[in-house]
Amino acid sequence: VLSDELFGAPPVGAAGPDAGGIQHGVEISDQGWFHAESNRREQEQLASIHLQHLCKAVDEQQMAGFCPDARWTNDPAVFPDLELRGTVTSNGITPFPPHDQQFFVRGIYDPNKSKLREIAIPSHCPDDKGNSTWVRLHDFAQHADACHLFDETSPHKTHLGRIRQGALDNGYFVEALQVISLRPKLARQLFHCWNSRRSIYVARLFKHGTWMRVELDDFVPVGAPSRDGSDGNAPICCRSEFFPYVLWPSLIEKAYAKIHTLRGHHSEITKEDRGGWEALSGGGRVEEALADLTGGVAGRFSTSDVTADRLFLYIYELQREALFVGRVHQSKCEANRVRLNPYYPNVVNRAAVYEGRPFIQLFCGGIGVYDGGLQDIGVPYGLLHCKDYPETAAEGFFWVSAMDFHAYFDTIFECRLVNSGDVSISGMPPPRMPFQMPPVGEDSEMSFGGPGTKVATPTGAFAQLEGERHVDGLGGHVPFYEWVFANPGEVGASNEPEFTVRVPDHATPCEIVASVEQVDPRMLQKTSQRRSPAAILVKVYELVEGQNLFSNELICKSNWLPIRDSMVVFNVVQGGEFKLVVEFPDLASKVNRMIFRCYASKPNVHVTAAAATFRHSLVISPEPPKAQKMSFVGCTNLERLENTWTPESLDEDHDCLRKPEFDIDTGWKELKEEFQRDCVLM
Repeated sequence: VLSDELFGAPPVGAAGPDAGGIQHGVEISDQGWFHAESNRREQEQLASIHLQHLCKAVDEQQMAGFCPDARWTNDPAVFPDLELRGTVTSNGITPFPPHDQQFFVRGIYDPNKSKLREIAIPSHCPDDKGNSTWVRLHDFAQHADACHLFDETSPHKTHLGRIRQGALDNGYFVEALQVISLRPKLARQLFHCWNSRRSIYVARLFKHGTWMRVELDDFVPVGAPSRDGSDGNAPICCRSEFFPYVLWPSLIEKAYAKIHTLRGHHSEITKEDRGGWEALSGGGRVEEALADLTGGVAGRFSTSDVTADRLFLYIYELQREALFVGRVHQSKCEANRVRLNPYYPNVVNRAAVYEGRPFIQLFCGGIGVYDGGLQDIGVPYGLLHCKDYPETAAEGFFWVSAMDFHAYFDTIFECRLVNSGDVSISGMPPPRMPFQMPPVGEDSEMSFGGPGTKVATPTGAFAQLEGERHVDGLGGHVPFYEWVFANPGEVGASNEPEFTVRVPDHATPCEIVASVEQVDPRMLQKTSQRRSPAAILVKVYELVEGQNLFSNELICKSNWLPIRDSMVVFNVVQGGEFKLVVEFPDLASKVNRMIFRCYASKPNVHVTAAAATFRHSLVISPEPPKAQKMSFVGCTNLERLENTWTPESLDEDHDCLRKPEFDIDTGWKELKEEFQRDCVLM
């Protein structure tokens, strides 16, 4: 039975999270979607080669008397350029000198336009031009050899400790680092290789569907000491609680700043360089930082859209292969006098069943114990001292019941670790999906993350390729096959893309994880004002019969929020074809460049990317769906939306950790001024 509904690119105002629109009537013949070749293996090889060259060059410079401290500086004006330019698909060594031009988005500090806090302005020993002196991280220690990237004294520890936010307004980034610190294997994957003695570090980040190899020295900008003199000069960047003896969080923040630095030239220092440190400030999205640090697919959902028992089962089943960050439900905590700490990251470490009851173990980044009293009244003594869960309250861990977690936490950020392999800690349930070997006869280089040979060229209307299989940083097999497609042009309502996923019967059950991504506004930021991403909605439909008939029952959808990435996850239980359509809120919404990433848990799945060229009809299917949603992301309760036909809004000022300035009564200034005026009149 045919319905009256069509879907595709909707007219203005016709898009909606649970409805189809009418596709535009103009046929698009060339939109430039192409498959992006994976550079993962190549970056790993280049990292090792570059480390060897840099170490050799440092030793030669020391022998010649030009480098007495035998440490590298990522500045061609100080250290000779080795001309390591990389390849077509992998970057070379990019300069990042210890200079304030690399810090400010305008190249210099503009007190009239900058939104930086006073303590976030580099101010250590300024020269006659006002440029501050940057300091090496190892200089903060009593002895240089005491500094290490990771704490090697406790290799079997299940976590890497607290991450302390620096002077920048980047709590979202600290939240992402904090949850990664609870997975030591994952934290180590943030680096390809390093040589601490020579201050050479090669970080590994993910941006816009490609792997970024970032060479670093350990110079960082330093802020002013506290006004009362109790605190000396400190690095502006975030730090480990074991700083200066553990350096990895500080260096990853520097790497993140480096890839967000605008460059006038890829291998030279120019006057057009604009700093990425300031671009990291001004708030941000936890899910975006998680995706950039892990190569995963991330999104958010609200506990109000799911029941407590389903939420526990969800976290329990996914704890080996996903990360979860929680935000405290502040109004409920205040109403019930539950003193959880909203100023610091609160992240999920594990979920467990004890004596037949569900519990969730959390970690708070604040110094001390902030369990809100929930652990004392609702958690068995035996669970607190169970040898299978060695984490302690003194380290920041605490247990809560599944009901309390559902009640006192609001927004949950999740990140599916589709590119990380098994990074679980001891005491977790067995893997939900086995880490399979590639099928017999599959191209070995393709299977294990090499550059590959089956590379599609731009095809205009669509691009297609079989997925690539990778190996994680520990030599284990990543249980997902990957596709990355890109469109280098402008994408909007007039040429909305759609993606087709075909899963054969013999490849089921098969889990599909996908993300439609925009270019990060931080990458192009030249002022303190940052452009907001477009609100993009992704919906998944199932092909029923014929060439263009789809079931009117949505398989799943993404959130419809003004954030960079739109995420969907669904599980195919019976072979079929599925259409992922992208919708914009109106004709005026456009993005410059777009990336589509797709991951499948089974081989022999085919994925295509294309611009929508005709309408699709929705029908009432007589058979049950062949797939089901597998994520709470996008499961918004429509009853709490004011309008289902427009995107949800975000409170830009409060979509973050709670800040001390939120506690200041905004009316006090006006009251004080009024009191002063009254006194003058008297």
